[in-house]
Amino acid sequence: MPVVLGYDGKLHTAKALDYAIKHALAYNTLLYIVSSVATKDLVEKDDDIRNVKDYVEAARQRAADAGAEVRSLIEAGPPADAIIAAARRVDADVIIVGRFDKTALDRMMIGSVSEKVIRSAHCTVIVVQ
Repeated sequence: MPVVLGYDGKLHTAKALDYAIKHALAYNTLLYIVSSVATKDLVEKDDDIRNVKDYVEAARQRAADAGAEVRSLIEAGPPADAIIAAARRVDADVIIVGRFDKTALDRMMIGSVSEKVIRSAHCTVIVVQ
């Protein structure tokens, strides 16, 4: 069954990318790299889409160069929702996410993608620190 990686191009998800590549290779499974665009402003959305495409393609290429069978998905909406929806669509066995250290106030006010994924996922979730 496929593995889904939630990826935003930042350091904490770069570590998760490394882990996801190793996981996909070890279990000889398809890796989906999932990112999202949640901006409502049309001008910002175009810039965001270009930026997301760039870092997702770089991650996809890195995984492919390592020998993994990989696909990329760019979803609309909040990151946790996009990751969970993509994992359901591809019937993923595992979701891999990175963990970004936030303050307790940040987590209370805006939440955490990894926490939301853990609470709502239909499958195993691996959080890479």
